[in-house]
Amino acid sequence: MEKSKASTPTQTEKAIHQIEYVNLQEFGYEKSGNVKGDPEIYTSYLNRILNGDLVDEKFSGLNEDDKPEKRDKLKKNEARLEETSGKNEEINAQIKEKQNKIDVRREELLDIHKKYEKDPEAMKREIFSPFKFGINLFLLLMLTGYLFFFYVSAAYKALYTDFEAIAERLAAGMGTGSIMPKPAELAEALQYNYLLFLVPFVFYAFGWAFHVILEMKHKYKFVFLGSLITITFVVDFLIALLIHNNLEYAKELMGLTTKSWAANPAFYMILFLGFIVYILWSILLDSLFREWAKRRIILNLKKIIKHLRNDIKDLQNKLVPEDPIRFDIGNLREDIGTVILGNLKSYIDQFTTGWISYLSPQNLKEVKVKCVNIKKEFEEKHAIKSGTVKVIKRRNI
Repeated sequence: MEKSKASTPTQTEKAIHQIEYVNLQEFGYEKSGNVKGDPEIYTSYLNRILNGDLVDEKFSGLNEDDKPEKRDKLKKNEARLEETSGKNEEINAQIKEKQNKIDVRREELLDIHKKYEKDPEAMKREIFSPFKFGINLFLLLMLTGYLFFFYVSAAYKALYTDFEAIAERLAAGMGTGSIMPKPAELAEALQYNYLLFLVPFVFYAFGWAFHVILEMKHKYKFVFLGSLITITFVVDFLIALLIHNNLEYAKELMGLTTKSWAANPAFYMILFLGFIVYILWSILLDSLFREWAKRRIILNLKKIIKHLRNDIKDLQNKLVPEDPIRFDIGNLREDIGTVILGNLKSYIDQFTTGWISYLSPQNLKEVKVKCVNIKKEFEEKHAIKSGTVKVIKRRNI
């Protein structure tokens, strides 16, 4: 700043607040002469020194701007803050995007609940029922076991028939035996061909195909479904016919009366014990999957929400705190903007020396004493001791 000299004030002037670099002793003498040592004006000048508005003309000051390492560090921190802020903005944008997706999924869940409140029957149709699923699963497992043993027995009786054994049972009045295999018959079937145990899986595959076709979006899916059911019926029909023919042939060997398949109730029993149960098994399998799919609707929405929340947590962990960087920048700017204006105790002493020098005449002794007391009280009030310096901040940093 340029050094300035204050204009000669009138008797009623008050000290103005602007930084002046002056010879404090001469300045104090001059101002004291202008106002005849007025204690009130003296106090105002002490306040100006305290505020850093009066500075010794020889004091050059100690400015941290002269330290290039702090300026370099400030520039690096500002660049780091800019880079960090940019990355954080990108991460926050991703967080906001995922939060919006969560809001959409939550709205979907809310819409589902509102729909079911208005239409309880829709809830029964569309909401997963553990009880219904459990019943379907239990029946499906029971029928799976039934079909396994049924088709092993049926295939064995259709493809591997011991006519002599049948004739012996007929002669002993024991009948032709049960369609369901006995343990001994299963062991006997294994001796003939292990592939018999794969026969039930052919019909399980038919049942799975039943479900797959129902899931298709093809316009001819019911044509495919009808064809599948027809093929299964034909296979069951042929198995039942082979069993019937084998039994009737054994009767013929015994000289007994035979029946055609159309007039034999046992033929229809064998046919429907396989085919009807297969249809029921296929329906239960499809129902089981559909019931499970109901569970997946709401569950998937909740899983998506959970996944998005986990993503948000991961992104939040990637955010770099900016406050420590800003704090360092603030400290560096404060250091750079700090100017030390000199020793307050020395300044007050110099100014007061000049001020009371004018008050040496006997007629101004009372004013002099008052000013000395003001100085003492002022130093005590503001804890001004030797070595106390005045530090100010630059107006524009």
